[in-house]
Amino acid sequence: MDKLIKARTTELRNERNRFAALAFVWGDLLLELDGDFRIVFASGASDGILGRRPQELSGKLFTSFLAKQFRPLVAEMLHVARRRGRMDNIQVRFAQHDEQLSPPVSMSGYFLPDLGDHFFVALRVAINSLPPDIAGSIQRDNATGLLDEESLSKVVTERLVAQRETGTEHKFTLMTLNAFDPLCKRMAQLERNELMASVGAFLRAHSVAGDTAGRLGPEKFGMLHRPDVPIGDLERRIEECVRDADPKGIGVEVTSTVTDFTAEVIPPGDLARGVLYSIRRFCDRQDHGFTFSRLMGQADNLVNSTFSAMQDFGMRVDRLKFDTVYQPIVRLPNAEIHHFEVLVRFYDDAGELIPTQDLIAFAEQVNMVHRLDLAMLRRNLKWIKSQLQSGITVRVAVNISGHSLENPDFCRSAIALFERNRETLGQLMIEVTETSEIKDIDTAARWIARFRELGIEICLDDFGTGASNFRYLSAMEVDYVKIDGESIRQSMKTGKGQAFMRSLVDLCHEINVEVVGEMIETDEMRELITKAGFDFAQGYLFGKPEADISLYWRDASPRR
Repeated sequence: MDKLIKARTTELRNERNRFAALAFVWGDLLLELDGDFRIVFASGASDGILGRRPQELSGKLFTSFLAKQFRPLVAEMLHVARRRGRMDNIQVRFAQHDEQLSPPVSMSGYFLPDLGDHFFVALRVAINSLPPDIAGSIQRDNATGLLDEESLSKVVTERLVAQRETGTEHKFTLMTLNAFDPLCKRMAQLERNELMASVGAFLRAHSVAGDTAGRLGPEKFGMLHRPDVPIGDLERRIEECVRDADPKGIGVEVTSTVTDFTAEVIPPGDLARGVLYSIRRFCDRQDHGFTFSRLMGQADNLVNSTFSAMQDFGMRVDRLKFDTVYQPIVRLPNAEIHHFEVLVRFYDDAGELIPTQDLIAFAEQVNMVHRLDLAMLRRNLKWIKSQLQSGITVRVAVNISGHSLENPDFCRSAIALFERNRETLGQLMIEVTETSEIKDIDTAARWIARFRELGIEICLDDFGTGASNFRYLSAMEVDYVKIDGESIRQSMKTGKGQAFMRSLVDLCHEINVEVVGEMIETDEMRELITKAGFDFAQGYLFGKPEADISLYWRDASPRR
């Protein structure tokens, strides 16, 4: 009899352990609650979730551990579970020591009246779950199943925010499969699809949550992962896989670069912009180098160094800590100065000029160009006022990015600024620049119309360099267009090109838009654009950008 009891006891214990093990497949912490929601049993990782060891939980009211905002929800769900028998998966957070909140926790449970009207609850840390808006916006590379560049940046941002709450460290690896693209092109479709899927599976399996890897180009792949992932082993496995799939048995060489991706104090909004820029910068870091202090060379932590540059850039912009220079635009054919274009100048920590093109690209990619544009308006309206007080009437054109015209906060701030400085608006012009395409043309056109109502003339920069410019000209009311110097040089090489340029100028004149020729550096170019009907010209032939605008009329007072 004793043997039977002992055997039965062992069997029951094994069965209990088996069910407990199965429960831990889903949950990190298992709890049994009595009918009053007090904890009678706890097993698992309670320290990280509830901030107490399992043996300290017995007799404690379960709902007292919840963050206050989740207590009504969980209490109601438990009451519902008493009726329905189960509690569906919900996400909650717990209050820990020092008023810190736990990471997001998924909670599921059952109510079993046959076992003393007790609740059985499983909790699982849900740091890898994505918000519905992020999950719904994800786009993938069809061939590999990996995230595309923007989707990867969104998911990485979410993982980095979660990492703050858990203290987990992550690294980001850029993996290049050299000569992978030509290999794929010479493979049969079926074999190529299998290879692409295999490469995608390798990277996803080693990434955070099994889905924080992306395809960043034909041969470039990125992956956020734990520090203990053996990147060297992964490289070798991918090389073997590709070599086996290559009809010639050659394969590819896989090279990797690893950087830290952490986010210690970066606000989520800035983090999202910084991650996307960092990923892009990481892909072409050998060829691109915008920096104020830390973005040159191989940064140890690319996200944090990007954020440092964002902070530095924002500080300099908001405090107007940059220089401006002025380049004349002259009326043809007599070359009398009509107005000046204002150009911004930033310098790095060593005093070297940062190329303006790199500066604007950085500002646009981290969504900060509107702050620069607003700062330039502030600075130049103040400068115009000081010139008027000195008896100098001079018009200046301030560059505004097309991105800023799609930003309602910028446009409302600009309108408020104009309203406070009405006496200076007769001397202010705006040049709309397009380093990247304006997506919402209708919104941009409405704001331009508001600016023009205040007496501000508008110039469309780089006209004729793309099909989108004609859409802008048709949708926006502007006063001038500026044609890029390289486009002029190419057109003027042939009779057909010259005829095209004359037709373009005539088209603008028909709709009462005047035309500026840019980068005019020789008398021959001046003569060509004058014959083509250009109204204005800009370039070194007429004057370089100067910080002191009075250099242009110290000996020519009639030009005032």
